[in-house]
Amino acid sequence: MDTMNITESIAHLNELKKDAQLTQKKGLPFMMASVLIWSLVLIVQFMDKDQVTKNLYTFMCSCFLMPLAIAFSKLVKADIFAKSSNPINKLGFLCTMNQTLYLIIVMWAYSKNPDAMVMLYAMVFGAHLLPFGWVYDSKAYMIISIIETIGALVTALVWGNIIAVSFMIVMEVILCIFLFEENSRLND
Repeated sequence: MDTMNITESIAHLNELKKDAQLTQKKGLPFMMASVLIWSLVLIVQFMDKDQVTKNLYTFMCSCFLMPLAIAFSKLVKADIFAKSSNPINKLGFLCTMNQTLYLIIVMWAYSKNPDAMVMLYAMVFGAHLLPFGWVYDSKAYMIISIIETIGALVTALVWGNIIAVSFMIVMEVILCIFLFEENSRLND
């Protein structure tokens, strides 16, 4: 492959990525939804229930992801269901689905080590954001992903689930702010 073909291929890849970023608003609707979902998880952590029951309710909170993401996509004018042949959109979906495989570990913790489940859930969530740094050309995703994954571990082990979940909410709000800013630069 000669240099010209490589340069053209990279340019084409960058065009596809830019199209996905504009259409999907860099995943902002999903991150906005995650703020509300982690807030629901925080409410669950304050409930006067045993940890196994709180863990079940925590899993149930994730059921609100799609309805909330759809609502937020209308708010920020993203087309999260765009029918597109753009392979970058498909890659973004694959990166999201990757998280579901790791949730098997979280489900194991649900039954074997209930006190660690929320920590593992937060770590899986944070870690699954890393590939979106490349998909959306976003340093915010890369940095926040690493901070969330390590931070969830540390905060949960040192201060417990309530602080760990609070940490996740703060980090998701920060990520949303950065994504709003990154999206505004896309439109310039």
